[in-house]
Amino acid sequence: MADFPSLREAEYDGPSHHFHPEDSVGAQCKTCHMIERDYMGIDGRRDHSFRVPRLDLSVTLRTPNACSDCHTDKTEDWAAEAVATWYANGRHTEPHFAQTLEQARQTPAARFDDLLGVATHADLPGVVRATALDLPAQAGSPEMAGRNQPLLTDPDPIVRAAAIPLQRFAAKNAATLRLAPLLSDPLRTVRMAAARESPGLQVSGLPPDMNRNLGSAMREWQDAVTAQADFPETQLVIAGMGLTTRQFGAALRAFDEAVSMDPQMIEAWTMMVRIHSAFGDREAARTTADAAIAANPSDVSLKLLRADLQ
Repeated sequence: MADFPSLREAEYDGPSHHFHPEDSVGAQCKTCHMIERDYMGIDGRRDHSFRVPRLDLSVTLRTPNACSDCHTDKTEDWAAEAVATWYANGRHTEPHFAQTLEQARQTPAARFDDLLGVATHADLPGVVRATALDLPAQAGSPEMAGRNQPLLTDPDPIVRAAAIPLQRFAAKNAATLRLAPLLSDPLRTVRMAAARESPGLQVSGLPPDMNRNLGSAMREWQDAVTAQADFPETQLVIAGMGLTTRQFGAALRAFDEAVSMDPQMIEAWTMMVRIHSAFGDREAARTTADAAIAANPSDVSLKLLRADLQ
C-alpha cells in the first residue's frame, strides 16, 4: 500500500465493495471507475482518471455516471440512493470541485474565493485547477490579479498558463513585472500565453534580455496562429490582437475572414458593425449589418443593432 497512500487497505475484488455478482460486468473495476464514452461518434475510450463514482452529482448537475450505462431502466436518483446505502460515509458526503465550478459559471467574480480555492488545491488535476482560473478571466479586478499572482509560478504549466489572463486587470507596471519572467518559461504554452498579453504590458522599459524573450515568444505565438488560420476561431484571435494593438484595418479583415468561413459567428459581425460606426462610416456599418441579418435572419441582437443605425 506504500505506493498508494490515499487508498485504504480493504478487499476491493468482492461483493462487499462492488455490490454486484462475482465475475459479472458490474464487478469489474473498469466498469465503475473507468467508464467508456464514444469520441467522434465512433471511438469508444475509457476514462483513465479512475475516479470514485459520484451519483449525487448526476442528480444535481446532470453529470454522466457508470450506473446508468448498465441500468438503463433506472433513474439517477435510484442509483444515488443505492450508492448512499452501500457507502453511508462515502464520497457523496464530501464537496466536489464540479459543484464550485457550476455555481461560479454565471457569476465568477462573486465566487472568486471558491474558484481560487480550487485553483490552489494541489491535489486536484491541473486541468481542473486551470478551469477554475479560466472562469473569472473575463471579469477580473486588480485585487483578483494580485491574489492570483502566486499561481504564475505554479509547478503545473497548465495552471501557470491559465493564471496569466487575469493579470490584464492589474496595473500595467505590475502586470509587466509579473509576466515578463514567463516569456522565457520552459514550456512553449506558457510563453505563448504570456506573449498574448504583451500588448497590455509596459514593454518600452524592459531590459534587453526580456525584450529578446518577448520577441521570441511573440514569434512562437504568431507561428501557432498562422498554422491554424483556416479556422474561424483563429481569425477571431487575430482580430482581437488587431483591436488590442489598434490596427483596426487588420481587425476588420480578420473578422470578415471569420464570417466568410462561418457566417453564424454573430460576435464577428457585431464587431465589424461597431468598428465601422466608431470611424463614422455609417453606410459600411449598415451594409455589414444587412449582410449579417441575411446570413442569420432569426438573430434578434443583429436586428436591434441594425435598428440603432437608422
